[in-house]
Formats: sequence, C-alpha cells, structure tokens
Amino acid sequence: MNKFKILSLDGGGVKGYLTTIILSNIEIVLNKDKKDYIPLGKYFDLIVGTSTGAIIAGLLATGKTAKEIKDIYEENIKKIFNYKNRIPFFKSKYKKNKLMDMANKYFDNKTFSKEESNLVSDILITSVDLTTAKPRFYKSDYFNRNEGRKAEKLKDAIIASASAPTFFSVAKDLKFSSYLVDGGIVANNPSLVALIDGLEICKNKGVCFENIVLLSVGTGEMGEIPYDVTKLKDTQIGWILENKAIIELLMTSQSKLAEFQTKFLCDTLRIKYKRINPKIGQKVLLDDYKKINVLKNLGDIYKDDEKWILANLKEDKK
Repeated sequence: MNKFKILSLDGGGVKGYLTTIILSNIEIVLNKDKKDYIPLGKYFDLIVGTSTGAIIAGLLATGKTAKEIKDIYEENIKKIFNYKNRIPFFKSKYKKNKLMDMANKYFDNKTFSKEESNLVSDILITSVDLTTAKPRFYKSDYFNRNEGRKAEKLKDAIIASASAPTFFSVAKDLKFSSYLVDGGIVANNPSLVALIDGLEICKNKGVCFENIVLLSVGTGEMGEIPYDVTKLKDTQIGWILENKAIIELLMTSQSKLAEFQTKFLCDTLRIKYKRINPKIGQKVLLDDYKKINVLKNLGDIYKDDEKWILANLKEDKK
C-alpha cells in the first residue's frame, strides 16, 4: 500500500535558513540517479509549517525546489530583518514591507485550493487568533470542513504565521480572520499538529497508520536561549527590557515538548518518524541575520539520515 508522507517544518526566524540547507541536501539525496529532477514538495502528501517554516512550506507546496528556496532565503533574509521601524518601542521592531514584497512575488494570488492553485501537495499553516487565544490553522481542502476557507490567500496566512509578537505587527487583513500572530506561540514545532491531521486523513482513506511517514525538520537546537538569563531571574524590569526572551522561551519549550510527544505517538502507532534538528554551537537570535554563515555547515545529511530518507521517501507521489 502507498505511504502517506508528511513534512513538518519548525519556526525559528533567520534560522529557517538552516532548514533550507537541510531540505536542499535531502532533495539531492532523493534525486540521485533520477533522470528528471523532482522538487522536494512532490515527495510529500502533506506539508505543515510554522512561521519561517510556513514560508518554506508554501514555497515547497507551490513547486519550488529546496535549492531555489535556499537561494530565496539568502537573497531576502537581510532585507526583511534590516527594515526597522524608527521608534520600535511604540511599534513592532520591523516593518513588514519586505516580507510582503517577497510573499507577493512568490505566492501572488494563490489560495488554499489545491486544484485551483496547482499545489503539488496539501498544506497546513499555523497561526494564533489574538482576540480569542485560539489556534487558527489554515489548510488546503483535504477535509470537507476546510472548503469554507480555501479561498484564503496563501501569502496572507503565511505572513500571519510569521508575525512574531514585538518583531512584526499583527496580521489584520485576512479574508476570514483578523488579528493573527505567529503560529509559534502554539506550535513552533508543528509535528504533532501534522501528525493528528495525517492520522485523520489516513483513517478516512483506510490507510494503515503504519504506512504513515513523518519527517520533522527543526531550525537548530541551542543549549540556551539567546538572552542573558541573569537579567530575568528576579525583576519585572528585566523581563520588560528583555521582552523578546519570552517569545524564545515559549517557542523553544513548546518545540521540545512537541518533539517528545510526537515521538511517543509514532513509536506507539508504529509510524515511521525522523527528526532532523542539528545542534547550534552558539546563540542565534530570531532576527540575527548576520549569523546565517554559522548555519551553513550544519545542514549535512549523515549516513543514518540518508538511509532513513531513501527507505521512506525515495518514491515521489504518482
């Protein structure tokens, strides 16, 4: 029976560049000895992304190769995280103009309708409703209940997913939602979200859970959050001055918990699961684009990874 293959992509700001390197190397492995080069997105049935992972997920689902996405990141990271508001204390740290320019260029008016937008895989993008604190997940039309919102534009949902509090302004102009913020608040590592939808899809299709394959790719694991913890120990003013440390703490802790829970469920249900999330030897802030060179040599695919990839992902969808 055919496998049902899922790709989950973490949030992490500029560290998404590491994700693109990992994916590019995976794409090379999968295309060895193939006459026609196949974009990575075509190997997966469902791609799920949060924040920077949402951008990558959208590009993969629209048919871009992982190599093209790596080049897009190299071209745009500095522009996006170098376009600051003049008085960030009264506004978000960065303007969204460059992020929106990129989204308009690569997603145009594509929606979550898989057929109408010619998506190569189904897609799920995470965000959070600021007014209700509820998760707001945008999905292509793989469930009947998704039909009502499939007209939402990919670019709007992706920008919402990347609207990290204090870094970017709240997303307000979506067709079916208002006041959305970064999906990393609830699912910075969206592997559990991806798995739950994958289980339901397979149940509806009569696909055995043992035929599910889940690849989860992170943005690198740091030993410590990239802030001075001593300033946060006892005082309110420390948390105010280091306010972005809260975002890092929320996203990193959620990611670690989701990794543990996803692995437990996959082991229990005999789902083939792989997490690739290299250790980063130094602290890298979400917006520290000057450190992307640190990430360049961390995305190698090792023998064990390659063996798993070839065993579980080699055949693209027919």
